[in-house]
Amino acid sequence: MIYEAKFMHQLNEGRASMVHVYAMCALAARFSNDPVFHGIARGSRGTIYISEAVRLAQQSIIMPSLESMQGLILIGYYYGGEGDTKAKHVYIGLARLHAETLPFWDVPQDDSPISQEEYRRTWLSVNIASDWSATDISIEPVSLIHGPAVDLLQFDDIAFQSLDPGPVEATSCLHPSPYNMWAYMARSLDIVNKTSVLLRRMSQGLIAFHDYCQEAGVLEGRLDQWEQSLPPSLRYTTENIMSAVKQGLGRTFLAMHIGYHHFREMLFFPFLDARRDQYTTINLTEKATQCKRSANIISEILQHSTDIECCDLNCYIYGHIAVISSCVHLHTLLFSDKPESLSMARQWLLFNFKYLMDIKSYWPVVEHSLSRLRKFQNSCQDSISDPFVLDNWMARFLTEHSSSLSERQTSSNQPSGLGPENITASNINVEPPAHDPVNNSETGCDVDNLSSLLHDQQVSSEALVNHAIDWLLD
Repeated sequence: MIYEAKFMHQLNEGRASMVHVYAMCALAARFSNDPVFHGIARGSRGTIYISEAVRLAQQSIIMPSLESMQGLILIGYYYGGEGDTKAKHVYIGLARLHAETLPFWDVPQDDSPISQEEYRRTWLSVNIASDWSATDISIEPVSLIHGPAVDLLQFDDIAFQSLDPGPVEATSCLHPSPYNMWAYMARSLDIVNKTSVLLRRMSQGLIAFHDYCQEAGVLEGRLDQWEQSLPPSLRYTTENIMSAVKQGLGRTFLAMHIGYHHFREMLFFPFLDARRDQYTTINLTEKATQCKRSANIISEILQHSTDIECCDLNCYIYGHIAVISSCVHLHTLLFSDKPESLSMARQWLLFNFKYLMDIKSYWPVVEHSLSRLRKFQNSCQDSISDPFVLDNWMARFLTEHSSSLSERQTSSNQPSGLGPENITASNINVEPPAHDPVNNSETGCDVDNLSSLLHDQQVSSEALVNHAIDWLLD
């Protein structure tokens, strides 16, 4: 969204937008190891900076500009990480209003090509944030009608992050590039919006499962076409990951693919409800297998993000994605009788929990996601109905990234899911660990304790899950 070279040039000259500066500090301070933050919890470090960013933004609230939209989006991102969905929606909404007020669909032709590109990417960011913010408060997203063609951005990702802020020849950006990932991600926006709406409609009884299957088939075809449209260099392979890393785009590469598999996982999630077999001739097992395949790849991508330098996926949205992936792994533990599948599900579930333990110290909203996971697990224990049925609670669980959900209402208090109610961490003689709330100190011994449970065949999957969630929520 923000052309880094130009911003740094303006910052060095004292001309950078201070709304941008303070909002960036509010987002970035949590990741700093500077001694100035000693004793301040990572998730609390942005408070003083965001207050100043908000104060400055309010001074130009009726003066729309490219900079004002970017600043409002950054402030909205901050409040999303706090779990404050109302404040997030307000500031994202203001950015949208600024986009609608400006002739943003008519990119200034007298600007340099790189400045025109910044307009396109900012418009795309406003559109994405606006849609996701609406979904977070249970409103059907309505995309901006006007806007530049974002599916064919003129600069690839390498050029946009590395070109000098001086004049750029227009011809330098017209050659096809294998690294135009933001353009490809833009093409999937409509698919995920339609998936979210479809899930909500079925959960509210507005369409039957048969109708869901028909519409889901269309969206599946569009996702398949999206994947097939990727050039060979952007397909999900280990070789391509490392190639992107060398270009400084490893994080973007992983973000693109984890998003794609999250969308597939969401689309196929209703097929995990085994009771649907009696209502359709569609092979539910095949669709459920696709859901689980995407959940496995999501966990694999998260592992790559922690193992490969400069590939970290540390934005709060990935906490939500990890939780949904974990629920699919729970389905395998509940219903699979295949030793290989059970072993893989246990391993990926443990890795997801390690990832969530790390990221939750940075973003308060991840605690919301973990609380949802506990509520979902409780419904697995407390209900005789299939906990994977797509009721309204589950639809919100899947589609809302930042909102706080109440306890799920189950059809019965009889246990039937993830094992006996009396299985807790204390029953397997491992105490939940205490964590440093300030600087996320190393928890290696705690991870080792949990890892040892993974390989202890006498510890049931139920006990492992209970202990791991206790560990996360401690």
